[in-house]
Amino acid sequence: MRKIILILLTLVSVIPLGAAGTADSADAAVPERKKGGWSLTDTLLEGVVAADFLAHHDMSFQMRGSFRTEMPRGGETSARFRMDNFRWNLEGTFGRNREFYYHFRQSFNANFRSNTFDNLLESIDYAYMTWTPRQHFSLTFGKQVFALGGQEFWAAPVYVVQFSDIGGSLPCYQMGVVGTWHITPTQDLALQVSNIRGFWDDEFYHGGLPDGVESSRAPFLYTLNWNGSFLDDALEFRWSASYGTQAVDRDVWIFAMGQSYRREKWGVYLDLIYSRQGLDINGVLSSSAPTGPDGDYRTLEDVNYMSAIAYLHLFLSPSFSMYFKGSREYGGFYRPYGDVPAGMLRASWNGQACLEYMPTRSRDFRFFLHYNFYDARPKGGGQLLEVASRQEHRVTLGIIYIMNIF
Repeated sequence: MRKIILILLTLVSVIPLGAAGTADSADAAVPERKKGGWSLTDTLLEGVVAADFLAHHDMSFQMRGSFRTEMPRGGETSARFRMDNFRWNLEGTFGRNREFYYHFRQSFNANFRSNTFDNLLESIDYAYMTWTPRQHFSLTFGKQVFALGGQEFWAAPVYVVQFSDIGGSLPCYQMGVVGTWHITPTQDLALQVSNIRGFWDDEFYHGGLPDGVESSRAPFLYTLNWNGSFLDDALEFRWSASYGTQAVDRDVWIFAMGQSYRREKWGVYLDLIYSRQGLDINGVLSSSAPTGPDGDYRTLEDVNYMSAIAYLHLFLSPSFSMYFKGSREYGGFYRPYGDVPAGMLRASWNGQACLEYMPTRSRDFRFFLHYNFYDARPKGGGQLLEVASRQEHRVTLGIIYIMNIF
């Protein structure tokens, strides 16, 4: 019976590909895919496939639920129970030398509507397969995460109680292909070409395409990514440069530098991100500005974002840990927009503190008490654009549980 279940789950995971995104030692950014192999015993599907065909499959549910109290400035305090994050994850390897790897992950918190551009459910994060024909090269195709640099960007969402503005607003799971040169066991260089969006322009951008802007026939994002580890994997760098075509004469550039240092009892990382966008792909500025003269939403043009994110995680004992996280982010115009001059429009602060308790000493099961402070204000030309202010205190008591099925 177990063999039949494994075969069916493998087929279910691979089919979407044809139809168609803290440190373990210091928990600085829990990675999507753990290093050092799989957690369960290898499986040999005898009598079903060839005797030299090895397969290994892992399935889990990733859950984060909480009791949340929100205290917005100028509003009323509210409290509620909620499921912050609920995903199911399936991944594995197969082949004579396990040269094939597949990954499927779907969120139950996202919309289940079908993307009109790539013909895949919006709720699906991952639906891809990786082939490693040679020791130093691999090829991945399917729905995957943008190969951007940074540590927060690569953290498993179930562990991130609050993302930064830029990390939480970028539509980072898209169909594409990536070739990776594994230069050494600690150095990777990857080139990725992916869709820049999963919907047509009018659905994707906050206010659709601005008047007079023509849609691109090949809206791709091209990313060159370098990942390097040093000092026995204690020091890690994730750097990238990306260029994409959003529409005719509207391009996007994204530069990201993530660096982390981890020890047995603590870990720290610093992410620096800059993005220059012909059309506001993040939507943070567009959604903060009032509607246009006709009362409709509008997509701002010629915007840029800058973000600095710092994180410190301390392991106090095998059962207790705590972390502190802060970000400072800016958004503005790099060209004048009507009567608004080029320059900064909006600045935000985010500060977080969290205490975690792991009763079984497993990081896959933990209780947490999290405090979040967020403050965003108009700056410079933001007053002319009437960018909205926002301030909030939030306290969350919750549980994180990774339920490993097999």
